Amino acid sequence: MPLAKPLQRQDIATLYADHHGWLQGWLRKKLGSTACAADVAHDTFMRLLDREDAVAAREPRAFLATVAQRVLFNHYRRQKLEQAYLDVLAQLPPLHAPSPEERALLLATVFELDSMLDGLPPPVKRAFLLRQLDELPQEDIAHRLGISLATVKRHLQRAGSATQAWQQLQIQHEHLPPAAHASLLRACVQANAPRRHAVKTLALLLACGASLYAFERRGPWRSWTADYRTGINQRRVVTLADGTRLTLNTNSAVNIAYDGTQRRIDLLAGEIFIATGKDAARRPFFVGTPHGSLQALGTRFTVRLHDGYASAGVLEGAVAVLGGDGSQRLLLRPGEGAHFDSDGYHRQALAPYGGAWLDGMLVARDMRLADFLAELSRYSEQPLDCTPAVAGLRVSGSYPLADVDAIVDAVSASLQLRRNTVTRFWGHQVVRIELAAR
Repeated sequence: MPLAKPLQRQDIATLYADHHGWLQGWLRKKLGSTACAADVAHDTFMRLLDREDAVAAREPRAFLATVAQRVLFNHYRRQKLEQAYLDVLAQLPPLHAPSPEERALLLATVFELDSMLDGLPPPVKRAFLLRQLDELPQEDIAHRLGISLATVKRHLQRAGSATQAWQQLQIQHEHLPPAAHASLLRACVQANAPRRHAVKTLALLLACGASLYAFERRGPWRSWTADYRTGINQRRVVTLADGTRLTLNTNSAVNIAYDGTQRRIDLLAGEIFIATGKDAARRPFFVGTPHGSLQALGTRFTVRLHDGYASAGVLEGAVAVLGGDGSQRLLLRPGEGAHFDSDGYHRQALAPYGGAWLDGMLVARDMRLADFLAELSRYSEQPLDCTPAVAGLRVSGSYPLADVDAIVDAVSASLQLRRNTVTRFWGHQVVRIELAAR
């Protein structure tokens, strides 16, 4: 088969005249937005013009679709990274908020770091993140990754350019409070999904429509390399070496660290249920979260991460909530729960039906509609919300989580409301419950 003839600049002009309309229409069907389709189509041809080397196109429309997918991926990736960063930046006190000029410089460095991380092989990237985010010593990184110390040193040396960009970010954020400094740096990396996974999401987006845009809206960076994880509306049961049964709820991730002195589960995202096994060596059992740690004392219990805090609930046995120094702050008995973060610990009664997810159910008893949709949204590919006018309506019932759409329809019908799918920027869709038209 003869090779395709390279395209010169005049050929690209012909390609634009013959196929620009088709490309924009194809993108409009996939994205659900005329404006977004026009932007991506324009940038697709600009990318062709910016190439220094000639390009070849035996099948012009297939070629253009491929280039457009790459352009869309870069738009999507850059927007997600910028939004994650700005969301944290917006929470800063006015005293510490950067000027528009400073913000532009900071974002430029963020994008540079993102590009460098994207170019690193996965083992190198993981070593870099463990060193810079978790500040682990090289020996601990070697143990965590199961590689030699010499290999860790080679990985970190290979990530030298990313390290320089990271240090530049730290210098640019020196004026911020330490907590805000850490949050901003983590936001940069949390938005940086692995390229293979993001490309898979993009393929779903273009094949199935923009409603799947929300697939990547969750999932912090550590979930990429977690020992065990689940996707949205998936549950998984794992039996560990000591007989402990671990159940992961929707969109959850954990790392397991068993050694000669302790058993430890680190909850990275989502929610888990643990039924501890009897350990012959009688090693203590700990659960770590970004907001504090727990020690299980022969028990069955749940742990969940929320925005800004974690919670635990005990079904059997006892669980100790530990302080930063490892001392016991609260002892929870069956039927008791607690919220905890770096600032405090608050005992509370165990939420009724909180463990219904173990049976694939969501149970509500006189729950506000807004709260019900926030909980159900954890199991949905699309975000769910409602208008303020109906947020206070009450919901009761037991709902099988296997079909989220059926739940939304049932609740809407029982409250005489309607569901409406709202398309936002870049085709991002939200299912909203609102008053039915009369």
